[in-house]
Amino acid sequence: MGLKSGSRDAGLDESDKEVERPTEQEQEVSDVDVEKERTDTSSDESEEVDSESTTESESVSQRPTMDSLPYKLRRDKVNEGREQVPYFLREEIIEGEDELQDTLEEMLGENVYKSDYREAAMVAAQRNPELIAEVLREWGYDLDAV
Repeated sequence: MGLKSGSRDAGLDESDKEVERPTEQEQEVSDVDVEKERTDTSSDESEEVDSESTTESESVSQRPTMDSLPYKLRRDKVNEGREQVPYFLREEIIEGEDELQDTLEEMLGENVYKSDYREAAMVAAQRNPELIAEVLREWGYDLDAV
C-alpha cells in the first residue's frame, strides 16, 4: 500500500532516526554549563526575592500604624477613648472658653472641638505644673500664715 503524492509518514522518516548524539565528554561539559546556568539564575532569583522581601518588609515597617497616628486622625468620633469627667467651672471661666476657642482656631486654621481644647489644656497643665501652681497661688494657695 503506497502513500499519495505529497503525504508523509509522520515519525517514520529515516532522517529523524539518525540524531547526532554528543560524545560523553561533550555531554559532561554541557551538563556543567547547564548546572552553572541554573545556579547563576537561582542566585539572581534569590537576590531578587531577598531584595523584594526586604523592600516589602521595609515598606510594611514604614506604614503608619493606628497608634502612630495623631489622636485627631485615628478616632471615629470626637470623644472616642475619653471618659466623661464632669467638673464645675465658674461663670467667667466658661465665658473665657469661647475666646480661647476662637484664638486656637485662628492659630491652627481649623475648627477645634471643645472636648479637644479642654483636654489639651489639661495635658499642657500636666506638662507644665509650675503654670498651674502660679494660678493656684493667685487663688490663694501657698499663702504664708502670718
